[in-house]
Amino acid sequence: MALDNWELRPPNEAYYVERTDYVRQGDLFRDVPRGYPWPADAIEHSAGGRKFLSGPFDSGFGMLVTPTCSMTAQGATGYAHPVRTLAPVLPLDQLVEEGAVKEGALQDLRTHDHLINYFYLPALDEFGMPEGLALLYAAITVHHDFLEDHRIAQLSEDAAVHLKYKLCAMFTGSLFAHSNFSDKIS
Repeated sequence: MALDNWELRPPNEAYYVERTDYVRQGDLFRDVPRGYPWPADAIEHSAGGRKFLSGPFDSGFGMLVTPTCSMTAQGATGYAHPVRTLAPVLPLDQLVEEGAVKEGALQDLRTHDHLINYFYLPALDEFGMPEGLALLYAAITVHHDFLEDHRIAQLSEDAAVHLKYKLCAMFTGSLFAHSNFSDKIS
């Protein structure tokens, strides 16, 4: 998709805000196991023109990508099940160093967040999280208990809408306008 088709991502200062006491899609967590199942006899697939990082990853930052509505118990309070899907969050510097992101794409990434398989995240200095990308293509599944007391931030409404925009682009190959999405909390 051409860069001029992408909407601007929200500005850094409008990315994070505490919105709810319950876990929501887009929440960021620290100290989560970011392991990616990797068989002992697996071969590396590096023949293609694009480079994707693959595991195993250590523990660190992760972003919840499970839709909030699929975690909520219907007709009751609380959560319906303990299964959570997270995208590992890796430092942008590491992704450039590893060749997964080209240095020439950084300015466009910081403005438009235009790389389909990633979600741009501004740094959270107070938690030691550098500027990074959530690897949407490498989602991992963990039990909810891994998240307890580990949340460091929630996405603002604008950033949560941008996450939905990015997930739609990744899974459908289509771009919709930010105005097609909502993330109101009732």
